[in-house]
Amino acid sequence: MDNLDDLRNKIDKIDASLVSLFERRMETVLKVAEYKKVNGIAILNQGREEAVIKKNLDIVKNKDLYSEVEEFFKSVMGISRGFQDKTLNKSQVLPDDKNLTVGFYGVTGSFSEQALKEYFGEKVDTKEISEFEDIFLDLKYGKINYGVIPIENSSTGAISEVYDLLNKYDFYITGEKYLKISQNLMGIKGSTLDNIKEVYSHPQGLEQSMEFLKGYKQWKLIPYKSTAKSAELVKNKNDKTLAAIASTKASEIYDLEILQKNVNSNATNMTRFVVIGKEMESNTKSNKTSLVLSTTHKAGSLYHVLKHFAENDINLMKIESRPIKDKPWEYFFYIDFQGNINENKIINAIDLIKKNSRYFKILGNYRSDIINI
Repeated sequence: MDNLDDLRNKIDKIDASLVSLFERRMETVLKVAEYKKVNGIAILNQGREEAVIKKNLDIVKNKDLYSEVEEFFKSVMGISRGFQDKTLNKSQVLPDDKNLTVGFYGVTGSFSEQALKEYFGEKVDTKEISEFEDIFLDLKYGKINYGVIPIENSSTGAISEVYDLLNKYDFYITGEKYLKISQNLMGIKGSTLDNIKEVYSHPQGLEQSMEFLKGYKQWKLIPYKSTAKSAELVKNKNDKTLAAIASTKASEIYDLEILQKNVNSNATNMTRFVVIGKEMESNTKSNKTSLVLSTTHKAGSLYHVLKHFAENDINLMKIESRPIKDKPWEYFFYIDFQGNINENKIINAIDLIKKNSRYFKILGNYRSDIINI
């Protein structure tokens, strides 16, 4: 029988081999992380991790150690994810502001431009984009580095087209910005409320201001491309009978006179904007996750997905449904929840949700913006 010192020496030699093998493993893990970063792939790949654990359990000779080996590899996987996340965030070099181009929905003076400036600052180059899908296309073809786009409003709800586009294109939400929206009625110099015959604005701008507009039923309400474009139109028409509903910034840019301030019905009217990019940019400060999924078309299927949020003590922040094309009465569900995709409880919930979903896609893991009302 070996004495205690001999046994300890054997353990020391095994540990030395483990350290050497661990270092080699982590070097390879880092190469995998760098590949994922270049190709916009999330650090977490639950299916791959499960396959690795199963493969190694299959070669365990001493079945009495089965659960210990499983726990060992789960720990190794967790350490690997943390190492990937820490190393990528430490080494990440953000693009030079002078070489960063960010597209936004609308024109100069729009709320989207304001959200862009508040999120990125003043140093970036900006590009006006008039259609929602063109933001995604410009990102796809490298014309912009990021896009800023409105996704929901506290008064009028979700912007359905944007949700559909997030699912259509393989991009990620990398950030968000909440903006308090104050709509104003404006016209050219010398115009008055009595002169007005037609009012232009984005459909949501009109809807947000409907209580005010009900007091002027003689006015013709004309939906237009955006609030800022509406202000630009009124400026170019140079007609005292025309007015626009837009931001204070738009009135300054297009030299229009504000005829009535804060015409929006809701005093706490806010719009949420999302920043989209080609790569997942999750890091240790990312505390909000967005995903889209669909379930089988039978009773209880959605319940069996949503229950995993409650069972894992995860705060569900929003759920939005959108119809699936060519499948009547079937829906995609867009879900926002609190948490980082590298947290154990999030990993566990995502694994269970995937198993109960027909379709599943992570849209982003990013830092939640602070709402200032």
